[in-house]
Amino acid sequence: MSVPNRGVSLQWRQRIQLPRDVTRALWWRERWRRNPRWAVAIRAAVAASLAWAVAGVLPGPAADFPYYAPFGAVIATTFTLAGSLRESLQSVAAIAVGGAVGWVVDFLPVRGPLAVALVIVPAVVIAGWGRLGAMGSWVPTAALFTLIVGHGEATYVGAYAGLTLLGAMIGIAVLAVLPPLPLAPAQDAVTRFRRTLATDLGELADLIEAEERPTLADWEREHASSPRERAQMHAAVAEVGEAAHRNRRARRYSGSIGALQEEAQVLDRLGLVVSDLADLLLSDVGAGRADRSQVLAGDDGARVCTALRTISAALENTTPAGTANPHVASDETPLSSAHASDAVHEARSVAPREDDQVLYDGVVLSLERALDSLARVERAD
Repeated sequence: MSVPNRGVSLQWRQRIQLPRDVTRALWWRERWRRNPRWAVAIRAAVAASLAWAVAGVLPGPAADFPYYAPFGAVIATTFTLAGSLRESLQSVAAIAVGGAVGWVVDFLPVRGPLAVALVIVPAVVIAGWGRLGAMGSWVPTAALFTLIVGHGEATYVGAYAGLTLLGAMIGIAVLAVLPPLPLAPAQDAVTRFRRTLATDLGELADLIEAEERPTLADWEREHASSPRERAQMHAAVAEVGEAAHRNRRARRYSGSIGALQEEAQVLDRLGLVVSDLADLLLSDVGAGRADRSQVLAGDDGARVCTALRTISAALENTTPAGTANPHVASDETPLSSAHASDAVHEARSVAPREDDQVLYDGVVLSLERALDSLARVERAD
């Protein structure tokens, strides 16, 4: 007779360990602030419910298709009031245009698969119209619905577009009462990109000290997350800027929004610097002008590595507002831009130059790299 394994059954009885602060209101508030999609979902639910209630009391053809009203309310519920208004108008326009295509095709003496094909061809072409934006995808959907569900009736097109517009207006009204401001996700995106840049700078210092260096293609492949996180930072910060427009909540956070936008611009430029450094150290274009391993060998290379690591540490030690982080656990003074400036001046002392000479050398170097890039394009052609 086999003895049951009691250890396995006891594992199922163990409680899942929750975060220590889960019982505190501040913990839930922080989770809510950093996950704005929950707020968007609740706003969408409220708007859709109101739209369904309003559509249910409308007379005429609208009473036959009340479900299009909550559909419009959901479309209008986004992270920004301006975005909601723009996407609502675009979706209603796309539905109206698609409905018109289906209505016109219904007049033709064709039915079945051929009618469907005749609807899809112009609808897909019109869907690419730039003024419709991302909502252009609704043109083929509305055209098919009009042809198949609405049997090409004009009243169906009017009810479809009209109820969607009604729901969208209700959704926009809900957003105007409870305007969103996705500041925390933008701060997280900026922080992620800043830490990625700090890591990249440290790895560039390691490459200078390494005996073998990867190719530029290998570096770009291993650091593919950098341009992706940079794009995410741009999108998140742009969304905050759009959400702040005509948003009464934005007045309270105007200082944080301004600091965030400024830091994003600085990190964007720094990202280009990191990319340029990687290209300068690892690119095979222009090889032969200078032996990189010899130029950055010995004490000279050590000073450059110190500068890179100091800048990396200073980046790690900043808050989203761009100030030194007082919570860093260290017995020494946290590294900042002042320390990085000293390290860069120390590296510059290896080959002393006047400021105007440094500027001129930088311009000439940029021009030479521009020529190298042009050569790559010509070879690609």
